[in-house]
Order: sequence, then structure tokens, then C-alpha cells
Amino acid sequence: MTRRDFICSGAAFAALGARGESAVPRMRLGLIADTHIVLNDSGKGLQNCLCFEPALRYFDQRKADGVLIAGDLTDFGTAAELRHFASIWNKVFPGNRRSDGGSVVPLFIFGDHDMGGYMHNYSWAPKDEVAGGVIPEMDVAALWRECFNEEWSPIQVKECCGFKFVLAHHPRHTAESDNGNSIPGLADFMAAQTFDPSKPFFFVQHRIFKDTVLAEGCGWENGKTTATLKNYPNAIAFCGHGHCNAADELCLWQDEFTAIQIPSINFCCTRPGRENGYNSLDTGAIMPKGEIRKSWQGMFATMYADRLVIERRDFLNGLPLGPDWTIPLPCPDGSLKTDLRARLSRPPNFSPCAKLLTSCRTVVNKAGVATDAVVVSFPVARRGMPASRAFDYVVTAKKDDRIIKEKYVFSKGQFWTESRDTLCVDCAFAMSDLPDDWRTSVRFAVAPRDSFGNCGRMITT
Repeated sequence: MTRRDFICSGAAFAALGARGESAVPRMRLGLIADTHIVLNDSGKGLQNCLCFEPALRYFDQRKADGVLIAGDLTDFGTAAELRHFASIWNKVFPGNRRSDGGSVVPLFIFGDHDMGGYMHNYSWAPKDEVAGGVIPEMDVAALWRECFNEEWSPIQVKECCGFKFVLAHHPRHTAESDNGNSIPGLADFMAAQTFDPSKPFFFVQHRIFKDTVLAEGCGWENGKTTATLKNYPNAIAFCGHGHCNAADELCLWQDEFTAIQIPSINFCCTRPGRENGYNSLDTGAIMPKGEIRKSWQGMFATMYADRLVIERRDFLNGLPLGPDWTIPLPCPDGSLKTDLRARLSRPPNFSPCAKLLTSCRTVVNKAGVATDAVVVSFPVARRGMPASRAFDYVVTAKKDDRIIKEKYVFSKGQFWTESRDTLCVDCAFAMSDLPDDWRTSVRFAVAPRDSFGNCGRMITT
């Protein structure tokens, strides 16, 4: 070894020692939500049970120390479905052990489907799934003990690798819980706990924290949880319920605390107001909804001494869904605030040769109604570093610089890793919305947008 090699190796060793503690994972977590397990998947065209086990197998390969599932474990909220959920878990992690013998902590909570949030209406559920009883009408603690061999309480604290997890199960839909929109006794429960301010702790509930993630979303709690968590800057709070697309940057929120919405491993929904979206608030769209059943998403979190790294994963294609989120610890430092991230985000752009094409077609909307339409087609936009991925597209029909109609659409591969999002995007305009001489008087234009609404370069006919 030369003197220079010796000095360089010494410097490298010193640098490794300086950052060694922050390079060693302290905890690994698998993160999924809204599994919606059904008792018998055969013949129904559903995927509820098909995506759950592969996700658990992936977490096993990654040597997860815990698996967090943020509610809606079952679809119809029956005991039979919960037992089926438990059988899949125990098949992959028998005795809460990974295949290498290491322990894995189950961090599960009930969601509104589990506790009868579908207005306590089970008349449309398969009879064989209801026959054994529905969860909110049973001895829940006894059923949980049977399925998972552990005690249950409406709010409980568990530990994984020395970190605390507050698990707030979705409540029965009563006046006390504001019909399931708040967790009774949460503020008092939290006040009775002791949290080390020098490290993060984790909070989990099903409903979305009000005024945090996904401002256009629905299914928020009534604000009491958000108000409580604002007293704990070292809280990292996870929720489910929204079936969000984790490629959406608004699934991460940080201000007084940190909130993350976990996507569904079963199927994704979309923000409202898009022509080909899947959201209960969408009305008047003439296009069919996107292929939501081909959208298996989850996350994987790795905790280090100074940061939490969240990987977003497209389980259908077995590839990353987008760049990792890195959350500084133990408390927010302002770097992840939505307005700051929006200002720093660079929107995607079309390639220089991208063009719009128009065609006349008959399209069938979500309700099965056929409409004569002009369909505008264009290629997906690509992000160049450090630009963000295209979240959606704003498409306009103009006559003499006057906007006749403006629409928003998603790409067909919006739920997949960007490299698989390759199909042309379509946006349909009803013929009845356009002037008779549209072929010569109307100009169509489209611009890609990132999750924050920043627009890239527009292309026109």
C-alpha cells in the first residue's frame, strides 16, 4: 500500500465512522392499506386476495421488522373474512416470523369496512360471508385474539425495534364517534402516553387526517385527530381509506407533524374532476373510468438515525413507483411543506416532436351511455431531472382564443411505474359541446401537470 493509498483509506474509514450510525437501518416496515379481503375470490372477477400475499412475500424478502396495514382489512366486515385475512398472514409469517426466522410485528387496524362503515348495510354481501357474523356486532377482542393470538383494544400501543406505534382502530359508527369520523378518547389517550422527543413515534388510523394529505380527497376525519397530532411534532402519522395513487406527491404532508397516506394494495381511486377518473364525486364525464383494478400499490419504509426513507412501490409491475421520500428526523424542519415543494417542483414536458391527433368516435361513459365525441390523443409527457412526473393533463378546446371547454385527464398507466406508462392519452369532447364548424374553427391544446398543478409546455393542434 502506498502512502497515498494509506491516507485515502484512513480518510474513507473516518468518513464511514462519522456517518456509520446514519447508514445502518434501525427498522424496516412494510406499508399497505385497504386489502379488502373477501372469503372466496373464485368467479367474482375480484383481485382482493390475489395481491395481498405477494405483497407480504415482498416484505419478507426485504426482512421487514413490522408490517403496517392501515385499515379495511376486510371488504364486507365479516368474521369469516377476518379469519381469511389472518390465514394469509399466518401462511407467510407463521407465528409472526419471517422465512429467515426473524420476528415481524403485525401492526394492523380496523377500517370503516371492518366496523360496518358501509351504513351497516350487509344486504348485498354474499350470504356465506355474513353467516358467521359481522365484526362490529361480535366480541371484537375475542375474534382478534382468535385470529392473531394477541390482545385487542380500540386504541393500543405496540413497539417495533424500540419505536412506539399508536394504533387507533376505526370505531363503531355511533354518535360518540361522529358516525365513525373521530376516535373517541384519543386526545386523553395520547396525553397519558410518554413519547421520547428525541426520536419519532408512529400513529395509525384509517380515515384521512383532515387538512393534511390530498386536499382534493374525501373521507377526512372531522379534524379532531389532526388537532391532537399537532401537539406532537415528532409524530409520523399513517392513514389509508383514500385508495390514493402513491405517485401523487400530495400523499405526503408535513407541517406541525408528518402525515402519509398509504395506497391500497387492492385498487386505487383518483382525485375528483378528471374525465377518466374513478371517484364518487365525478359527474358529467363522458369517458369511461380508467383501469383501476390494475393498480396494486404499497410502500416500504427504512428508518435510519437521522431520516426515514419511504419507497413507493408498483406491486403489479414489481418496480418503484416514483422517487423515494426522505423525511428528516425527529421533527419537521420545513423542507417538506407542500407550498415549498410546489415551488421547487419542475413540471414535466412533452418531447419536442410530440403532436396532438383528433378523431371522431363514439365513447361510452361510466354509466354505459354512448356519446358521439371528438377524441384528442397525445403521447405521455416525461420528466427530466429534477422535473416531476406528469400527474394529469389539462386539455382545452378554444375558438378565437376563447375556451369552449376545459377538461382534465389521467394517462392510462398513471398507477404504474413511469417506464410502463407508455400508452397514448385520450381526452373526449362531446360533439354537442363543440360548434358545427369545429374542424376549421377549434384549436385543441394540452399541457402536462405535476401533482402540485404546475404546467409544462403546451402543445396544440
